[in-house]
Amino acid sequence: MISVGKKGGQVINYSERFSLTGMTGVFSKAALDGLKTVKGTDGPPTENQIAGQDAAKEDADADGLFGVAYTLQTGPTRYAPMQQQPPTKITAKVATPLFPTSSAKIATTWLPPPVALTTMTESATYVVTSRENDASPAPHPNDDMAKYLARWKD
Repeated sequence: MISVGKKGGQVINYSERFSLTGMTGVFSKAALDGLKTVKGTDGPPTENQIAGQDAAKEDADADGLFGVAYTLQTGPTRYAPMQQQPPTKITAKVATPLFPTSSAKIATTWLPPPVALTTMTESATYVVTSRENDASPAPHPNDDMAKYLARWKD
């Protein structure tokens, strides 16, 4: 499988080796000699050809599947990033989108079955701390009406 990076380059992941049976034909001597050198079922190692491999590796390790933009993902399971933690102060004067918008087309005929069947959202990685309010409650009101009603108590 070949994966293309957002900033150029590619990563090539090889599958395990497999066997084909019931095939007819002839291999060349070079192919037969090459087949004799194969040991085990492991494929070749992954080829990472992305520029800045160290930074890309750190990003991939930190975000994993959730680091790939949602619109670039394919397959039945898609991975969405964690919702961002709100700031402690609002400094923005204009609301701007957190992520780029994606195109949408209005359906005019029956659509095929969806490709993405499940979206997994990343778990929260921040901690919310809270404590009980230990302030004493406010006293009951002591206004004129309360005094007036208190005189009728028996």
